[in-house]
Amino acid sequence: MITRRQLLKAAGTLLGYSFLVGPAKAQPRRTVTMLHQSHFVPTFNPELERQVTAWAAQRGVAARIDFLASRDIPARIAAEAESKSGHDIVQLRAFDAALYRRSLIPLDDVATALEREHGPWLPIARYVGFVDGRWYGVPWYHWSALAVVNRGHLARLGMTVDAVAELDWNGFLAVAERLHRQGTPVGIAISQTFDSNDGLYPILWAFGGRTVNEKGEVVINSDETAAAVEYVKRLFRFMPRDVLGWDDAANNRFLLSGVGAWTPNPPSIWAVAKLQNLPIADQIDHLPLPRGPRGRFRSTSTLSLGVWNFSANVDLAKDLIRYLLRPENVARQVEASMGYNQPFLQRYTQLDYWRRERALRHYEPVRETLAVPGWPGPAGEGAQLAYVEFIVPQMFARAITGTPTSEAIRWAEQELKARYQR
Repeated sequence: MITRRQLLKAAGTLLGYSFLVGPAKAQPRRTVTMLHQSHFVPTFNPELERQVTAWAAQRGVAARIDFLASRDIPARIAAEAESKSGHDIVQLRAFDAALYRRSLIPLDDVATALEREHGPWLPIARYVGFVDGRWYGVPWYHWSALAVVNRGHLARLGMTVDAVAELDWNGFLAVAERLHRQGTPVGIAISQTFDSNDGLYPILWAFGGRTVNEKGEVVINSDETAAAVEYVKRLFRFMPRDVLGWDDAANNRFLLSGVGAWTPNPPSIWAVAKLQNLPIADQIDHLPLPRGPRGRFRSTSTLSLGVWNFSANVDLAKDLIRYLLRPENVARQVEASMGYNQPFLQRYTQLDYWRRERALRHYEPVRETLAVPGWPGPAGEGAQLAYVEFIVPQMFARAITGTPTSEAIRWAEQELKARYQR
């Protein structure tokens, strides 16, 4: 388990890079800084840099973007909130806006103006950014996890991708066994990594399990959760054993190597294959995750933009956020991310990029239930700590590695209560 204290200690070991723009000959009076994860689709970072460069030139100021690995962002944000120093604009993932609201300025003016001009906001945007009646994060984009599949491996079983898209989880189990036998297995991260959240929560939800209810009461100890855990234990028999130690790049390598047949992920695997002209690119497709007794679900990771209340450049920071969410800039961001970035504003979900690329036909618009790990409970510290400390993936991992299912669930129940009842 990772504690906030450990996150703070880890902040000194972060890796990344910076991008500085601004007038070259005269020392600018002000420099606006921004923290963003290094994007999984490599063509996005240069586009973000280009847009920030254009904005800085128009305003006659300097701007700096610091790119860090996704796994390192929580530690950096925790350190900045604790020290009351750092960037002007920070990315807020999932429920960070609720967790750090006392260190963020309300951005109601920015969020309401954007909604009036380009809205409405998708419901999930309000869920992660609107806390205690205020917008502490301006929702920017989210990236959801479908099933990334190798069509060639399915064809060797005599199956089409459309047939696989219709499967429920029980039907998928039989397909996973057949794929395992032919040496092209399926894989879900069952480890302390964000991909594990996005792969396992939809199974929990599909079987009717929940971590908490709408009131924030811990309800994970249920027959429905036990059914989900038992299912994953059966599915694990047909996965590589190293999924218990996968990081967020491992399933990308799994598919791109030509070995893997199926894994939950946004379209970054397909994007990298296309950008590098890999032969496997033509075999990669995306499908909805199988449905369960309680329906079909898709987990998404969300990214909002917040401004620290100790920033010396609040007005400029707000202006940059508004600039990044202009229609022409969002359209270029979607193109540069190769469809990975899904906007939160309804108008922008109508962009045609996802319709032009056949491999992304199931990506947008979203037809299944879209949720953030922690749903349907309230946004807050408990939800965010459960998310970044990977309590649900740890529960599944414990059960898979020998802990009785009931004990693994009771462990998760106590861990969740410790965070939701703080």
